[in-house]
Amino acid sequence: MRCDVRVKKHLYLLIAVMGLILGVIGAFMTIKVSLVLAAGALVFAALLLDYQKATYLVALYLVLDNVLRRFADGTILSSNWDELLFVFTVMLWMYKWFVHRKQDAYRWTPLEVPLVFFMGIATFLMIINSPDISIGIEGLRVVIEYVLWYFIIVQLLKTPAGARRMLYILVFIGTGLALHGVFQYLTGAEMPANWVDQMEQGVRTRAFSIVGSPNILGSLMVLLIPLSISFIYSEEKKFKKGLFALIALTMIACLVVTLSRGAWIGFAVAILIFFLMKDKRLIVPIILLMVLVLVFVPSVASRITYMLSPEYIASSLKGGRLVRWGIGLQMLLENLWFGVGLGRFGGAVAMNNKNLFPNTFYMDNYFLKTAVEMGLIGLTAFFLLIYNVVIWSLRTIRNLHNTLHKSLAQGAFAGMCGVIVHNFFENVFEVPMMVTYFWVLAAAIMFLGYVNTRNTRKGSEAC
Repeated sequence: MRCDVRVKKHLYLLIAVMGLILGVIGAFMTIKVSLVLAAGALVFAALLLDYQKATYLVALYLVLDNVLRRFADGTILSSNWDELLFVFTVMLWMYKWFVHRKQDAYRWTPLEVPLVFFMGIATFLMIINSPDISIGIEGLRVVIEYVLWYFIIVQLLKTPAGARRMLYILVFIGTGLALHGVFQYLTGAEMPANWVDQMEQGVRTRAFSIVGSPNILGSLMVLLIPLSISFIYSEEKKFKKGLFALIALTMIACLVVTLSRGAWIGFAVAILIFFLMKDKRLIVPIILLMVLVLVFVPSVASRITYMLSPEYIASSLKGGRLVRWGIGLQMLLENLWFGVGLGRFGGAVAMNNKNLFPNTFYMDNYFLKTAVEMGLIGLTAFFLLIYNVVIWSLRTIRNLHNTLHKSLAQGAFAGMCGVIVHNFFENVFEVPMMVTYFWVLAAAIMFLGYVNTRNTRKGSEAC
């Protein structure tokens, strides 16, 4: 305890000195930049006193990204804030390791090896198959950068209570987006015409909230709805159970009004997986409820029936998803083992370099996009990674004896499975926020299952 007091004294002194320095710097800057610096200093102080709070910042990824792009546009914070946050969390990790190295050394989980293997394969393919090295590096960055959050979350979480608070933040962010999305639908928010097929004239709008895409908003709902339902099981007070039930219903309503068919399919898989683990007796009622939605909700019924119609297939073969998949498969066959190179097809990097790749487009299938860029070698490595995520999550859930933690892990896992399925219809993992949240949930599951809570708590109190 004496050592702990000494560490805190040094921290308080460091925080005071930094506050003085920032005050002097702020006197020569605009009010907006000064406020951003002040907010950053406060966050820095809080994180030094409790490094676990850094995981809450990662959970706030979407909010921070939106705020900084709105109010710090044109500065380094607006475009590189997530990289800066990552570097800072790595420094916190090193600080934690140095101060608590005896009681809280590196935490190994079963996913390190498949993660490092995939990143190694991606790097190998970038080195041997990048006609333009700068594009190859950028393509590699997009593939592996946000996966690294897994390591950070596992190492910086200290207690199950901290993991629970991090998941609370995710669910409450999803609630705000869901309310906004439903409001947009009810008020008929304007949307681009290309968000629906020309044959679907009856669709007046789709919810997209601040995410900017109905498909990605739908995917986020798929990820978080099972988690919100798991809180119904893990909360003890009736008021909180009712609150999370209302949250889950709001998110489901938002998912419906995104009119994202891929997200609906992902949600169907996610919710069935959740109740297969939690309570098999509810499977039949859930299926019946889905059928009733198809029958009595016209927007859902029309979107599904149109997807199965000859008109949709003909339209899609002209300039839609099916023709894009066909082009992708042809390119894969022509570059079967190593692909065309990272960053050269089907994603954000290629779209940002349309002067070099004028015929590129978003693939609408992340697995096929990965195959075209990285060949069968890269696709196999990626499938091995996803396989390990699924298998080790299931093993972790099976071995969890705390029913509250088990419910949370089940909800997180079900949502992740739904997003994996959605990736067959969209480039979900091309969106930094989505891939970050996916690995945040994976890290939460591994933390709850593989970290000894008692030893972690003792380590955080010792020096």
